[in-house]
Amino acid sequence: MKHRTKVVLTAPSLGTSVSELSVEEAQDPFLVSIHIIADPGESRPLQEAIDKVLAWIHPDLQLFRVSERRASRRRRKAPKVAQPALAVVLFLQEEYGEEQILQLHRTLQRPPWHHHHTERVPSRFLPYLPCSQEFFTLAPGTPLWAIRPVHYGKEIVRFTIYCRHDNYADILKFYELILRRSPSQRKTDFCIFPIFSSLDVDIQFSLKRLPCDQTPVPTDSSVLEFRVKDIGELVPLLPNPCRPISEGRWQTEDHDGNKILLQASNGRFL
Repeated sequence: MKHRTKVVLTAPSLGTSVSELSVEEAQDPFLVSIHIIADPGESRPLQEAIDKVLAWIHPDLQLFRVSERRASRRRRKAPKVAQPALAVVLFLQEEYGEEQILQLHRTLQRPPWHHHHTERVPSRFLPYLPCSQEFFTLAPGTPLWAIRPVHYGKEIVRFTIYCRHDNYADILKFYELILRRSPSQRKTDFCIFPIFSSLDVDIQFSLKRLPCDQTPVPTDSSVLEFRVKDIGELVPLLPNPCRPISEGRWQTEDHDGNKILLQASNGRFL
């Protein structure tokens, strides 16, 4: 594994609005995180697998929390062509060498990871990688994972939501409201929200509009969690009901039925 100077990830003061803060001050590395719900007895290996993969980017990126439901769930077998609505893409710096990227790729090919599907790409990422993009998953109802090389710039952790074609514009407005910021990059079928940036790593949140003939399936064992300020003012503006589920946490869903958690900004990611 590569070695680098450790950069401490700390959240800024959240006492003022994003518009009143500088870009640096407004960044919170844990503004977006993912809560995964595992079957009984499965949380520890899943948490360890995720932590091991994220350590390739940065040892302090505790962006995933795995907990267990009380009883195992019976699942309907989803068709292989189903497109999970949530994905995590890790962009690794090529300058650390091809073996680093290949090692992580091999890690994703071993249990508890499972190969989900392969997508063709227009050209090879690197000569030592196949002319395709492979996606992996840990368990049913959890996000897709993929790795890509970065030829220049910083390494990136990117959370992506795949959107129904007709709902894309509404979902974009929804997450602009939740994040209280606009995308830094925006196209007709894709946008990127900057979440955090340090000397080593960028954390991003993105939306991808699917073609009309593709329907994303919500990841029923994974929930995106957002730290928000002034939740009392935010709730009436949301398109769907928003209810408290614990102290400092509320649950709602976007236009595609993806459940999300809203965490009061004075809460802690445990």
